Amino acid sequence: MARLSLVIDASIVVKWFSSLEEANVSQAVDILDRRVKGEITLLVTNLLYYEVSNALVHKKALSNEKVQLSVASLFSLGMQTVHTDADLMVMSARLARQFSITVYDACYAALAQKYNCPLVTANPRHQMQTLGCQVIPIEEWK
Repeated sequence: MARLSLVIDASIVVKWFSSLEEANVSQAVDILDRRVKGEITLLVTNLLYYEVSNALVHKKALSNEKVQLSVASLFSLGMQTVHTDADLMVMSARLARQFSITVYDACYAALAQKYNCPLVTANPRHQMQTLGCQVIPIEEWK
C-alpha cells in the first residue's frame, strides 16, 4: 500500500509542543503518531523550523528549557525536509500575489502543489482558499 504524503505547516507542529494554548491538539498528534507508525510521510519546507521555533520562543507558558528541548527535537521527528530552491520560491511568490497571502504562507501551498499532496493546516488564511492544492483544515483531519 502506498504511503500517504502530506505537507504540514508550522501551525500543526506547534501543537505538538504547546498543547495548553492550542485547539485541535488530538488531530495534530494523530498526524505525528501516524508518521511514527510509518503510515504517512510528512513533507515540510525548511522554513517550518524557523516558524515553529519562533512560535515556541514567544509562548510564555513554556520554560526556556522546554523551548530549547522542543526546538532541538524538531530535527528528530522524521519529517522529510524539502529545501527551498528557485522553483519553489517562484511558485510561492506567484501564490502569494494570487491569493494576497505572505510568501511564508504560500511556501507550504507551493510545496503541496509541487508534490501533488494535501496541505494540512490550522492556519485560517490557508483554510479560506483553495491555494491551488487540496487544503485540509486540522478540524477535519481523520
